[in-house]
Amino acid sequence: MNDIKCKICQDEIDKSSDKFCSNHKLAKAKLQNGYELWLKAYDSLPYDDFLQQLLDLGDLVGALVKDLAEFELYFIETK
Repeated sequence: MNDIKCKICQDEIDKSSDKFCSNHKLAKAKLQNGYELWLKAYDSLPYDDFLQQLLDLGDLVGALVKDLAEFELYFIETK
């Protein structure tokens, strides 16, 4: 049995090198892609500001992306 858990939801993860379950890993990839698009649109947008803007959108942001944004904004250093 795997003892390694997702840092956000505590579901089991497949590989010891992963921090997140498959759902949050996909959300992370989409979050990174979205940030790259926002950088093109705004030229300069600190990652923390991007995360906060996503959270300010409320229910317009999917639950998994919101979980990940909150985790990265409040629980880890993103700078």
